[in-house]
Amino acid sequence: MQELFPFEKYRKGQDSFIKVVNTALKHKKDVLANVPTGVGKTIATLAPALRFALANNKSVIFLTSKHTHHKIAIETLKLIKEKKGINFQVADFIGKRWMCPREDIGNLKSGEFSEFCKYVIDNKECDFYKNYHSKERIFVNKVLADELKTNIFHVEELVEKCRNAEVCSFEAAANLAKKAKVIVVDYYHILNPGTRERFFKKIGKELENCILIWDEAHNLPSRARSLMSDVINTFSLDSCVREAAKFNSELESDVVRINEALLRLSNLLGVEKNEVLVSKQDFIDIDEKVIEELYSTAEKVVEEERRSFLHGLAHFLELWKDDDPRFSRILRRTFNAKGKPVISLFYNCLDPSIVLTPILQNSHSNIFMSGTLYPLDMYEEIFGLENPIKVEYPNPFPKENCLNLVVPAISTKFDQRNGKMYEKIADNVSELIDIIEGNKIFYFPSYALMGKVKEFISGDFFVETPGMDKHSREMILKRFISMKDEGATLFAVSSGSFGESIDLIGDKLKSVIIVGVPFARNDLEIKELVRYYDEKFGKGMEYGYITPTFTTIMQNAGRCIRSETDKGIIIYLDERYAWSNYRKNFPSSVNLVGARSYDDVREFLEG
Repeated sequence: MQELFPFEKYRKGQDSFIKVVNTALKHKKDVLANVPTGVGKTIATLAPALRFALANNKSVIFLTSKHTHHKIAIETLKLIKEKKGINFQVADFIGKRWMCPREDIGNLKSGEFSEFCKYVIDNKECDFYKNYHSKERIFVNKVLADELKTNIFHVEELVEKCRNAEVCSFEAAANLAKKAKVIVVDYYHILNPGTRERFFKKIGKELENCILIWDEAHNLPSRARSLMSDVINTFSLDSCVREAAKFNSELESDVVRINEALLRLSNLLGVEKNEVLVSKQDFIDIDEKVIEELYSTAEKVVEEERRSFLHGLAHFLELWKDDDPRFSRILRRTFNAKGKPVISLFYNCLDPSIVLTPILQNSHSNIFMSGTLYPLDMYEEIFGLENPIKVEYPNPFPKENCLNLVVPAISTKFDQRNGKMYEKIADNVSELIDIIEGNKIFYFPSYALMGKVKEFISGDFFVETPGMDKHSREMILKRFISMKDEGATLFAVSSGSFGESIDLIGDKLKSVIIVGVPFARNDLEIKELVRYYDEKFGKGMEYGYITPTFTTIMQNAGRCIRSETDKGIIIYLDERYAWSNYRKNFPSSVNLVGARSYDDVREFLEG
């Protein structure tokens, strides 16, 4: 089988990484790879994996954490097909909810949509599904199927073609996937045990014959834990009571009892505490028959109202009844927009290996890669890997093209946050806006702190807001890029939508300024994670709190230099970045320069 690398020469480190992938595939090993932007990790994994799959009757599954990453994989596969002249099929999936062409699903969440989709298919109420399987449309459907098989389409293109043909795009993609050598999917398709089982059954494949490539794998721990976690609250339970009263009066008393139990449990919070650890016994014992009744009633609710809160309650109770020390149970009080308290009960997963272990045990090989998969030993432990191949590559871009400047002018520590400090931060931000020509992004630790600082700054700038939808984000980014010649400013949050996965090559971004240290709020959820990792690995603070923070920092910083010709400035604006116990968390490839003023910025810009 010929090599499928489509370029004439390798980038720095790329040939080494390809050899690592080949070795892993040959010996059924897993890989942990810290591969910075610029090495070309997507082609370095897809080319050898596809070659091995074609030669050994395997399939490649390329997993991404965000929709934007699908296009990179699809364009890479198109290039291989074009340059190497080989024929292979590719299927691209996102969440089923986002592939559906129906116009009456706008208010449904993914889980709710799944129930609704099953109902309308079972009851023959979905024209798109019926059209795809209609014998009367066999010629039209065959023309579409042939086009999908002959070409490699991004999922958005596939959805549009299916919408025009008035057929179900998920069914079309699933049929395509049966003979596809490469399948591009979101994490959820493989991480969720139930979804994984249904997905593989639908596409006629087995996990043991699949090579899994996990892109941006630094996101995996939180995604895996989140997937196994659940929550109920007084708002959702009020809706459950309403549904039970309307659709199953005999069930109503049980739901009311659950609601009352949660309200009684809230007494543990008292006046001063807004969150507290609870035990399984603190809540309520629920008979298995009640859970079954919740599920069956939820089906009736979906039939009439398209969504059901009872289904979510049943799922939560099913998890809650287990005795598993790898989960925490937290009661929390928050307040809605009207100031009314909302009581929430969380069942939080603390161990991502719960999800990953069966995948690791049954798949051919797993390649975990990211530009911020650091330190590798940590990911080896928390993923539950056994003797993986671990590789780390240096940043391939010229060091002189980037200035990493530590300016200890301010601090965003909680005990120092006051009006005077916000004004001082604003003064530094304003000065940098004036000094740095071109586009710049300021990353703040939180929306609250960003709002306080913004009050002291005049002028026009783009601002990320909580819960910003995809369209709004794309519009801001488009306008931001269009202003590169005059220079625009974007205020964003480190862990927000603009914190990673935006690719502003060349002169589209000149500087990234990280204001403060974006530690997560040290609430009970974080404390429980730290406790668990301390008990299991003896590294609670490092694994549960510090490393995730510095991963976020390096993701923010990574927005600045995206190619070997880019030139830019990354400024770490907080006194703590000058401390040795903070500096040690940066990869050795980051050359931090201390400064007391912005003269270094001016000199770099003039140089």
